[in-house]
Amino acid sequence: MSDALPKKAKPDIRAITRLVPPSGNLVQGQSELPIDPQLAKEAAEIIAASRNHYGGSEGDADLRRAVADKIRKYNGIEVAVDAKPLEVMVTNGGTGALIGIANSYLRGNSALVFEPYYPYHRRILEEFGGKTETFELDAELKFDKDALRARCKELKDRREFPLKAIIVCSPANPSGKVMTQTELEAIAEIVQELDLLVVSDEVYEHYVTGEHPHVPIAGLPGMWDRTLTVNSFSKSWNISGWRLGYAYGRGELLAPVNNAANVIYVCPATPLQAALARVLMADETYYTRLRDKFDAKRRFATDVLSELGFKTYDSGSAFYLWTRIPEGFDDALPFNEMLMRNGVAGTPGSAFADSDAWDAYMRICIAREDAVLEGALEKIRAALR
Repeated sequence: MSDALPKKAKPDIRAITRLVPPSGNLVQGQSELPIDPQLAKEAAEIIAASRNHYGGSEGDADLRRAVADKIRKYNGIEVAVDAKPLEVMVTNGGTGALIGIANSYLRGNSALVFEPYYPYHRRILEEFGGKTETFELDAELKFDKDALRARCKELKDRREFPLKAIIVCSPANPSGKVMTQTELEAIAEIVQELDLLVVSDEVYEHYVTGEHPHVPIAGLPGMWDRTLTVNSFSKSWNISGWRLGYAYGRGELLAPVNNAANVIYVCPATPLQAALARVLMADETYYTRLRDKFDAKRRFATDVLSELGFKTYDSGSAFYLWTRIPEGFDDALPFNEMLMRNGVAGTPGSAFADSDAWDAYMRICIAREDAVLEGALEKIRAALR
């Protein structure tokens, strides 16, 4: 592949979002469901008590302990919350963790992403002096291990921007694809063979609904020593504007990320961290109810879109739908413009790819209240009449 930056025009997700009313916004990847009432109550009390001052760059101690409990319960990984250097930190959203990693490890280096990819994985690296390389998945969003190994070896051996890391996003933005254990084991084998890092973006772990469970790659044999895991509360707690996430990994790997965060952000928002610490692990049914709620949204939206001629990829998760637009339409860009004239929009597949292979696909975000989701799908129905 050429090292030149892609010349293909990319749809601007935020610009599209501003051009459609909230009632038709299936574009931006955020949950627009209401905040948990108890979380709102705790935040109001803490702010009113004037707990609004600087904290440590690594995050609130109580929230870090709650996060370690969460990782133990849901990921089966023991994180030593009091370890020095630290093994878990609170970040300014998942994006803050990615920026810290890019600044610490990827200046003058490259990372490989699987296409279709999350645009900010590319943008963050390239803003901080790194380079992103793509590895295109096939039509079923699968990959060949030998081809991946060959591509990584080629990039690892080059003089400029040698490969340093593979970014694994599972469940994936935009496709929702849940990596199988076999796929993750293949990646783990390659990164150990070639002495690479893995940056594992697991923001959508609690939306897994299919036959393959979420598997944290850091828990596979040999991977704790070379994995930095990134997660966020933005989606699962409907607080994207709070900018709270977390990262964890072996202390020696994570310490430079904390150093970068200290310089770039100083600290995450202290009262909001304290509030989240009180509720994060208080309700044992929270994430089960979240998954079931979104599975119902997934099934409803998939059924409606199927009636309208869309073919939706069975991703195994339920925050995004990755769907081929109806036959007779070959480019989701003008198709989406037609939808926008009817007050509704998704995101064209070309926003997530360098090749033309995904031009006829769209990402549809279903993280909307039921009435909004139902109304937006009816707008799509009306547009296709």
